[in-house]
Amino acid sequence: MPTLRIVNSPMNRATYDATIARMDLDHVHPLGLIMHGATEVDGHMLIAQVWDSEEYLRKYTEERLNPALDALSQSLDFDSTVFELEHLVTP
Repeated sequence: MPTLRIVNSPMNRATYDATIARMDLDHVHPLGLIMHGATEVDGHMLIAQVWDSEEYLRKYTEERLNPALDALSQSLDFDSTVFELEHLVTP
């Protein structure tokens, strides 16, 4: 079932950019990722992602995101909420 994750991350824009660059997310798309969007709000990043399933999200977090954050000495502790989507429309 499609899954939405909303992350309220303590990282600033520069750290977010470094993390995205380290994973090369703009060019190497994780399997199962439908959409990734982010914006800076009051000095920290708010991130929304839609995944084909929670399993793809878990695999991405464990295999790509956590190692990238660890390599940049960033906390793996961030406020994240996950929802199963009952309706998703993609053009």
